[in-house]
Amino acid sequence: MARRDADVGPAQLLRQRRTSVDEVTETLEALGPGADPAKVASVMRSALEQPTLGFLSELPGGVERLVTQSVEDYVRFSPNPASNAQTAAGLVRILLLQNVDLLWWDDEPDFATVDDFTRADMTDLVDERRAGRVRFSFGIASDGLIRRSRDFAVQRLMPWREPRGPGLAFTAIRPAMLGLLNEVADRVAAIAPAGTPPIRVNSIVRTIDHQLHLKSLGFSALLPSVHCRGWAADIEVDWMARFGADDAVRTVLGDYLDRGVLNVIDEGRAWHVCLDPADAPRYEALGKA
Repeated sequence: MARRDADVGPAQLLRQRRTSVDEVTETLEALGPGADPAKVASVMRSALEQPTLGFLSELPGGVERLVTQSVEDYVRFSPNPASNAQTAAGLVRILLLQNVDLLWWDDEPDFATVDDFTRADMTDLVDERRAGRVRFSFGIASDGLIRRSRDFAVQRLMPWREPRGPGLAFTAIRPAMLGLLNEVADRVAAIAPAGTPPIRVNSIVRTIDHQLHLKSLGFSALLPSVHCRGWAADIEVDWMARFGADDAVRTVLGDYLDRGVLNVIDEGRAWHVCLDPADAPRYEALGKA
């Protein structure tokens, strides 16, 4: 599962890796839009030879997979309101940081279809919410006309109530992620201004097919992804700004990152989080309590 350097703690490792990723991003930004793919490949290959990023070569496909995917994502990037990345270099940054997730959970199989949820220890968020065991908010995606009409009316008449977006495509969740997100919600609520609604989680588990569908719509949906293994979630940040609580979310998530509990990726409107396997048993116990 997770690979570690015996001489460096998880928090320090995350800081080192993120610093290196930021340096790569700056180099790619300097190339500008429409850069020669060969130059992008050269930058990536050089970066992946460095000790702080060389660990990614241990993932399936090694350096060649990462270089090829980075070039493809860089070239395919087009400004899109659906995408969390604002630039081609920003998309590659998200790719590299999400590969830190993969290093943690590389032994976990992907969910190809919803049938694969049954082989994992998953629970259902709707059932958990009915039982009063969910302390964060989430919406549920629907193709039904009545549901879509309801969502449209809420966004038009009460835009402060919930953020835009289709909601969760799947309501399955690992108990550890439930325990984690409940704790995040509690910590944000403790420091947010009075009257702030609970944090909003807009994505948790996905299937490979759904990830590909999101990518086709222009979202920054990358593969492989720990979303397709049930160990990641996306938390709204920009929406919380209307309540003066966006800094509270950033502060709380930044603390988890600083302690090495979560890999946290600022993807703009929403922040992606992935749980360190070392902390999963503790949060699983919370999620089943």
